[in-house]
Amino acid sequence: MTETSPELAVRRYLAWLDDPESVVDRSAIEAARRAFLDAADPLDRLHAAAAVERARTTDVERIQADFVAHARAYADAEGIPVEAFRALKVSDDVLTQAGFQVPLTKGGGSARARRAPSKRGPQVGVAQLKAVATEMPKRFTLAQLAERAGGGSPATVKKAVDELVAEGAATRLGPDPDHQGPGRAPTLYELT
Repeated sequence: MTETSPELAVRRYLAWLDDPESVVDRSAIEAARRAFLDAADPLDRLHAAAAVERARTTDVERIQADFVAHARAYADAEGIPVEAFRALKVSDDVLTQAGFQVPLTKGGGSARARRAPSKRGPQVGVAQLKAVATEMPKRFTLAQLAERAGGGSPATVKKAVDELVAEGAATRLGPDPDHQGPGRAPTLYELT
């Protein structure tokens, strides 16, 4: 595995926080799909199918670990204060792991925790999300699934839908062609 630069580690983590789909390597998925379609031998097809699934799965733990390992050095080199990371919704736990001094309030909690309630929804597991997904309209986005389920982290919602796709219960259609407004169009999924 190649060494990750501090800039790349920070960029990938912040991109993942903003949009978990943004860190998926589409070219690796496409290459794995082509290998699957080209494989004649059943074992080659099996290995190619596994490569497709590996390419679709984002290694969130790795992205966070790279950020933790490099963010402090990057911030020091670029003169970026901890509050800038907090403004981009990097959690105080992750910042502390990365070696930042997170300001505390008189009550012992972080200033950010005291300022605003967490926007994170209640914990919802993969099994519950998959069950809710089967009750969704035929086409849906990850955000719609999280809303219908009443919570779930972006990574957990993505994992649940990735499992449905792997099981053949759903298909990834690509960006929503009807998307309007700022930002990238969300990915549409369809129940099969």
